[in-house]
This record gives sequence, C-alpha cells and structure tokens, in this order.
Amino acid sequence: MNAMNLPRKKFPSKKKYTAKEFFEFTKDKEERYELINGEIYMMAAPNVSHQRLLREISAILTNYLKGKPCEPFFAPLDVVLFEKEKKNESDKSQNVFQPDVFVVCDPNKISDKRINGAPDLIIEIVSPSSETHDYLRKFKVYMQYGVKEYWIVNPIKKEITVYFNAEDEEDYKSYTFDDKIKVSIFDDFEIDFKQLQI
Repeated sequence: MNAMNLPRKKFPSKKKYTAKEFFEFTKDKEERYELINGEIYMMAAPNVSHQRLLREISAILTNYLKGKPCEPFFAPLDVVLFEKEKKNESDKSQNVFQPDVFVVCDPNKISDKRINGAPDLIIEIVSPSSETHDYLRKFKVYMQYGVKEYWIVNPIKKEITVYFNAEDEEDYKSYTFDDKIKVSIFDDFEIDFKQLQI
C-alpha cells in the first residue's frame, strides 16, 4: 500500500488549534499539514497522475494570467481562511489549507509567507487520501469564507465538479475529462481537459 492509499492522519486531541498555534507546530517539520476547523491533518505525498494534472492546469493558468491582475499559485503554499471583518485576527483562524492550484485577484491578500483570505478560484485534485476533505470538509469551509469558484478534479473517475459561490449561478456543474470548462471568474478563459497531457 503506497502513501496515497493511506488515510490522512488526524492528530488526536480535544483541543482546537488556531492558525498561530498551527504555524508554530509545523515550522520545523518537513511533512505537509493542513488545519481544518481547528484540527491538524498530515497530508500524504501526491502520486504521479496528481502531479501531471497539477503541472498541466498550472501551466495553462500561468500562461493565461501573464500580464493580468490575478495571480496563480500552487501547493505547497498556506492559505489562511477567516471572515472578512476579522482580517486583523487571522492568527485566530482555525483553517489553514494548501490548495493544489488557486488564483488570487486581490494583492492585499498576498504576503511573503502565505495568502491571507479566500482565493477567487481553488482547484483541488482528488486522491484516495483526500476525497473526504475535498468533497466535504474543504468544500464547506471554502464556501463559508468566500471562495468564488471551487473545482474538484477526480482523476480516478475522470470527473470535474465545479461549485459556484454566487447567488446568480447554479450551485454546481459536473463535467468529464472530455469537456472544455469555462472558468466563470474570467470572461474569456476555459480549460480543455481533452487536450491535457496526462
């Protein structure tokens, strides 16, 4: 059994950690971790299909966004999520993620160490160890804290689910790896999954 088939390790504790405590806990560790609703989870290493998808999607986004105000980022980079009015209390947040691919259009959210606030677009690539997080736990937090568009790319089922966080949109749309998918936060951009080299 490889690392991708192991469930994400949750640290047993009744304590709920804050972002500040989380960063203190992880500062000298080589492993990757996420903080989800105050609970610390160790992340499994990605497999080859995951990395190929990450590479292809990242390259397409990077090329499209050259010279534009929005900026693409890729794991591993911490994203701290919190309520907008609590920006000055971000160290008390109980949610720190490392999304696979994401786009930030507000430069005020970008610091040298991390992203502080909700990205405009997040794309998570599902692995056996992350399925529950991506479809349930992360989905709820991403929607709660204002991520505008959230894609879940499932390389095993060859499916993509796109969730929208806007009142004038459908809640979600489903696609396959044979589809071209429009990125709704941009007027003229789509990703053709059939053309990806994976």
